[in-house]
This record gives sequence, structure tokens and C-alpha cells, in this order.
Amino acid sequence: MKRFLMTVVFAAVFMATSAQAAAKGKLYFAGTAGIGIASDLEEQGVEVSFDPGWSITGAVGYDLGMFRVEGEIGYRTVDIDEVTILGFPPISVDGDASALTFMVNGYYDHEMGSKLTPYVGFGMGLADTDVEIVGVSVGGDTEFAYQFMLGAGYEVAPNVVLTGGYRFFGIADSGAPDTHEFNLGARFMF
Repeated sequence: MKRFLMTVVFAAVFMATSAQAAAKGKLYFAGTAGIGIASDLEEQGVEVSFDPGWSITGAVGYDLGMFRVEGEIGYRTVDIDEVTILGFPPISVDGDASALTFMVNGYYDHEMGSKLTPYVGFGMGLADTDVEIVGVSVGGDTEFAYQFMLGAGYEVAPNVVLTGGYRFFGIADSGAPDTHEFNLGARFMF
């Protein structure tokens, strides 16, 4: 049921974005890929540390000049490095934590009169999380997620913008790690 609800929300955002983009502005497709560094978790005497992971996102949106809005689907994962329980020596663990995300993002583009355009953005939505240890799922849930974005785009052609940026991604559940992501991407306007 949760996946169905997330699909309906994303479809509604996509249809609204497409309808408004046809009326004004420019419809665009965007994608990013990058590395993510998850914060360590500490809860009830258990500490979990993570190795760097990766993220990938795809979005459909429209550009109104200074402002953009988009619907985004993303996937991010980090490997579990070590677990420390009640201060005993750390134990290496073979596992990972991942999230499939459905977000609605808003951006402000600071036009500078050149091909380089810095941006700042905020997004919110849902994250379907999963934790696996040695190939066995040990937990997961659907939670509220949020993200803050900061970066710049560089126009390489009239309808193509290359992007580079930083993203702070968080999940409302205190048992999920926050990630600091550094990504590269492209935006294609139509």
C-alpha cells in the first residue's frame, strides 16, 4: 500500500509539472550521480559506522527562470562498516543501508548574467528504507525525508546545463543516518 501511495503522489507531481510546463517555462529532465558519506549512529549503547556509498537521482520538472520545481526519484546506499555494542571492541559487519526516495524539490537559481548559475534548493517527500546484514533484511520502513541542495549549473548548450553540488539528505526517523552527498549531473530542457 505504501508503494502504491508513493507512486500516486509522484504521478500527480509529474502530471502537474507537465501541465504547467506546457503553459509557461521550460520542461526539463535532470539526473545526478554522486558519493554519499553517512553520519555515524549511536542509540542505546550501540554505535554503527558506515563506509562511503553512492546515490543516483532522476527528476522531471519545469524552469520558470529564477525558480524551478520538480518531482524526483532517487536511490542511495551506504555499506555498514563496524558495530560497537556497549563499548566492547568494534565488530566488522557485512551489510548496507539503502533508501528509495520520492521527493518534491524547489530551487532558486541566482542568475549572474553568465553561463554559470549558482542554486539553492529544498526538498521533501518519502523514503522507503531497508537495512540488510549478510544478505538478510533486518529492518526498514517508509519515513518522511528532507534534503537541502547547494551548487551551480553551467550552460554548455542552449538546452543543456551541467551541474555540480552538495546535498544534505535526512530521514525523520532517528534510527536512519543523515548523508552528505557530493554529485555531478545534467539538466536537459525542452
